[in-house]
Parts: sequence; C-alpha cells; structure tokens
Amino acid sequence: MEFDAVDAALVVTGLASAFMLVGIASFQLFDVQFGATQFTVAGIGLSTAWVLGYGSIVLTILTNDNTEFQSLSEDIKGLQGWYMAAAVGTLVLPIAFVALPNTIGSFFQSSDLWGLLYVVGVTAGQFALGWML
Repeated sequence: MEFDAVDAALVVTGLASAFMLVGIASFQLFDVQFGATQFTVAGIGLSTAWVLGYGSIVLTILTNDNTEFQSLSEDIKGLQGWYMAAAVGTLVLPIAFVALPNTIGSFFQSSDLWGLLYVVGVTAGQFALGWML
C-alpha cells in the first residue's frame, strides 16, 4: 500500500483512456483518433483508447507485487465490499463496453453523467487493484 510511480502512470493512462472511451474527451495524435475504432477482433471493434485503458489495468495487476493472475480471484475476494465491487467492475465493465456496444457502451456514452460514472468506477477499481491488493 505504498506509492508506486509505475502504477500512478498507469492510472493516469487508464483515466485519460476512460474519458476518451465514453466520449467526454478526445485526443488525436499522428492522424489517429484515440476514441475511434481502429481494428476489430472477433467482431468486436476496439479503439486505441480502449486498448490503452485495458492495457493499463492489466499492467497494474502485472506490476503489483502482492498478487498474480493465478491468485487474482482469491485476492479480490479478500477485499472489503466497495473495493471488491470496484475491482471486479474494472475488469468486467470495459469488456462489456465493447462486447455490448448497443447496450452497455451506448448507455455510458449517452450522457456525460453516465460517462463520468464509468470513469470514476473504472479508475477506483484500478486503484483497488494497484494499491489495495
């Protein structure tokens, strides 16, 4: 539960990506619009923002000295109420966002309020995965 500069950088990446994913913010670099679908995997469109965001979540877990993918489920179950829900939500919500674009994805993109809720939830969960495990 001490400060880790790598986790802090990953949280900032995840936070910025979440804002771009829900459409509250936009970013373009070298003619690449980060919020736009760049490629498709198994029929699911993925944007640069989504890849960076979910990648930052995975890297937060990989760089955490207190957990590994093999014990992640048990470690998350050991968290207290809100932290456990946030950690699970952070792992599941981004996948549901792109796997169910007409329901989950469109809901969080329908209003800045719902988009902000997505950003706060995913960011809180990334904090839980990085500092609470």
